[in-house]
Amino acid sequence: MTSNGVPGPLSAGTAAFPHPAPRSGPLGELNHDTIVYSCEPGYRPLFLDLRVPPGHTPRPLIVWIHGGGWLFGSRRRLPPNLFLHRLHDRMLEAGYAVAAVDYRLAREAGLPAMLLDLKAASRWLRAHAAEFELDPQRVVLWGESAGAHLALLLGMCTLLEGLPRSGECLDQSEAPQAIVDWYGPTDFAALPADGRTATNAQEVGSATDRPLSVLKQGCDWTEGQMSPISYVRPDLPPIFVAHGTHDSQVPVDQSRRFVEALTAAGARVEYLEVPGAEHVWVGAPSTTEIVDRSLAFLSRHLQPAPA
Repeated sequence: MTSNGVPGPLSAGTAAFPHPAPRSGPLGELNHDTIVYSCEPGYRPLFLDLRVPPGHTPRPLIVWIHGGGWLFGSRRRLPPNLFLHRLHDRMLEAGYAVAAVDYRLAREAGLPAMLLDLKAASRWLRAHAAEFELDPQRVVLWGESAGAHLALLLGMCTLLEGLPRSGECLDQSEAPQAIVDWYGPTDFAALPADGRTATNAQEVGSATDRPLSVLKQGCDWTEGQMSPISYVRPDLPPIFVAHGTHDSQVPVDQSRRFVEALTAAGARVEYLEVPGAEHVWVGAPSTTEIVDRSLAFLSRHLQPAPA
């Protein structure tokens, strides 16, 4: 895609916003930064950064959904432990394009706006797949912590069916071909009442509020409607779930019960439980192995585009 260096009229929507020409990265990838994918009236424009590995074959796409308890985070930030283990680089080396997406946080709009933002990003990327040499038939939602919760809702929740959408490219599909859930909360009614967190965890910010309480403010969804476990059924996309046994932010039982429900329903699911691992894989025996298992799951379930 060529640089969009000249501002356009605001009536042009996302095309009105300039973005820099792509730059080459250390792995030979092209980095397309600060692309506006949604510009709803009354809200700030929303950005994504896209990294595309070298080559001219349409690449499967990972839409990366950051965590941060729905209160914090950015497309530009990986938790330190994931950054040190080169998570996004590993995705590129495996042949995936990676789109890191910003979305409105809980004090900006909350649910369902977060989901509408991420759906808009998926549609925009599919609509522009040819420009970036992406495969619109192989789109993965991969999230960690609160981002994993949103990834699951995007692929499972039925509450938004038939409702108006934000963003553009409304003719494009929003359905993922697979979901990777790293230690996401799945059943809000079963979370600890005190909203416990680890004081030294990499995803804890300065707020003292319980993140779930903030998420629920201004949202008329019940805890059940906000919980992915409520939408378990057999016709879901393949889901990879990974969780550490020593997670002090999201109890491991959230994933255990979720996987049990998926299995009982006949859904396609694989579960990796990591002994001794805290949130964001701190203390895991091998973060590399967790990434390897996640990518191997995708390679088994994503079919290449027709020749």
